[in-house]
Amino acid sequence: MKTKFLALVLVVTVGLFLGGCGGHEHDHDHAHGGFEWIGEFELTAGEYLFHFGACEDETMDVGFIKMGDNITDLEHHAAHVMASDKERIPQEGTFEAKPDYAYTLEMDPEHGHIYFTISEDGVYAIVTEHFPGEMDMQVFTQDQEELSPIKEHEGAAHEH
Repeated sequence: MKTKFLALVLVVTVGLFLGGCGGHEHDHDHAHGGFEWIGEFELTAGEYLFHFGACEDETMDVGFIKMGDNITDLEHHAAHVMASDKERIPQEGTFEAKPDYAYTLEMDPEHGHIYFTISEDGVYAIVTEHFPGEMDMQVFTQDQEELSPIKEHEGAAHEH
């Protein structure tokens, strides 16, 4: 009886250890990127503006995920996107926001503007390294309408 119990404890411990990644089973090794916030936005094809207030950080990582049936664990998916290589975008720059891709936005100590385009209508999760309130981040349409997320998620904390 004691041997069976110890064997069971060993199997459970090894299973949890090997499962890794928050308890999800994987057949690959990978890194997870940090993020603090995810906002889901209903976006149509077109141009958009990130408007930022004062920011102490020189950069901020931002990722885009096009929501669909293939996204079963948004937070986990976001961690993978944020761990990927990122294209650097300068202030006043413009980029095409590709699904499942992350970018490093150059921030300004006073305020900033970075433009992005969406090529296909849909609900997009915008994943940010920091909470939007930390730099007064706002998203505007090309008609200067401020967009609010239809859903928000708090992400994994990271150190500053």
